[in-house]
Amino acid sequence: MIPLALELLTSPKTPQELAQGLGLSLEATLLLLKQLERKGYVAPLACGTACKVCAFRGFCGGPGPSHWVRQDSLP
Repeated sequence: MIPLALELLTSPKTPQELAQGLGLSLEATLLLLKQLERKGYVAPLACGTACKVCAFRGFCGGPGPSHWVRQDSLP
């Protein structure tokens, strides 16, 4: 399951999207993400600016669920 999670996280995913891809509950997926984060395999992507200020303000829905990505996929 961990290799599949890491493969899915080569592109950013919300916990809900990852849960669907893994066939797990959201709670189990959140625990898995926290464990992988502690080991340095994944990281959450946070918005870098205040809401309605960044270049995506025209179509961003505002604060939502964090997206997660594999560490080696980060720039």
